[in-house]
Amino acid sequence: KTNDGMRYRSHRYRSYSKTIFTAEVDSALRADTARMAALDSSDREAIGFFDRQHILLIESATRKSFIPPAAEQEEVLAMRVSGLQDPSLLALVASTKSFSIYEPQITLNEKTYIGPIGPNSTHHYFFQLEDTLYLGADSVFVISYRPRKGTKFDGLKGLLYVNTDGYALQNAIAEPAAAASGPALKVQQMHERVGGKWFPVQLNTWIFLPFMQVNDYTLLGIGRTYLKDIELDVEMDRKEVRGPAFVADRMEVRRDDAYWDALRVDSLDSKELRTYQVIDSVGEAEHLDRKVRTLDALTSGRIPWGPVDIDLTRFLAYNGYEGVRLGAGLRTNARVSRVVSVGGYGAYGFNDRVVKYGGDLRVRPAPARSFELRAFYENDVIE
Repeated sequence: KTNDGMRYRSHRYRSYSKTIFTAEVDSALRADTARMAALDSSDREAIGFFDRQHILLIESATRKSFIPPAAEQEEVLAMRVSGLQDPSLLALVASTKSFSIYEPQITLNEKTYIGPIGPNSTHHYFFQLEDTLYLGADSVFVISYRPRKGTKFDGLKGLLYVNTDGYALQNAIAEPAAAASGPALKVQQMHERVGGKWFPVQLNTWIFLPFMQVNDYTLLGIGRTYLKDIELDVEMDRKEVRGPAFVADRMEVRRDDAYWDALRVDSLDSKELRTYQVIDSVGEAEHLDRKVRTLDALTSGRIPWGPVDIDLTRFLAYNGYEGVRLGAGLRTNARVSRVVSVGGYGAYGFNDRVVKYGGDLRVRPAPARSFELRAFYENDVIE
């Protein structure tokens, strides 16, 4: 508990995250001129593409507050996705919610594993001292871990860097010990002293996608999150974490370069700049924003049409009394107001030969919370 600041200390921070999706070409292949010359034109073209740019680039900025044991709220401040003018539908990607390496159970990719330094972890894991590093008056023990032979449980493998300054984890690397059939994850947490207390300052993630390939090259995602302006053991009003744990309704989708430059640890390199330039032009030509909104509408049951949404759930229904029921419904969306919406519908049943109709007024005093006031009128039938 002394060193597990993520779970046991109230804190605030701002974050900057950058994630790229690309493919890594074997360096040995590049160095072998004979093999490179033997490649067909499509393979050489694929290598040239990945030398010039990535497939996708995502940047995001958030602000998070946490009060132990579990009251938290993270707000997305800004987001940028190559190919999309409005990436708000992908806002959940910006979340920095992560496990603590100190937890007895760690969840990766929706699967739970026994933590390497939780209670009785020495019964499950084999630890080996690999190296000792020296930092001034302190030492850092590099310890590898993996499931013990003969044990059967969902375990991890990786490295732990233990600093003798408080015997805290300075660095931790973890990945599933057993190979996964689908996407595979590898994660890293880097900790530093913040105001005299240990706390994560950088979170790295590698996402391996063996089922997605370009020619013979497997795609992977590389994400890096940097925590900034960290405040530990701060007094916080409960209203700061009241409401949903994740808020994205006020995010900025296109901030100027100066805003992002102030957040970035390093400026974008030539491949990243080209990714924005090329994929943005492709997104504009292929109307990706419209296609993403349409996909969201199909999953939510609404299609945006200017300031109103068309309610797909009202189009067609069937029951024993009305038979086939055809109808239509409209509702104002956030383009009109995030607080107030007005909707209405009409329908006709071919068995009972009666027109039904209704309308309502909805008020959400705090749009980020799951609470609304509704006044409605319906002239309809209910089974």
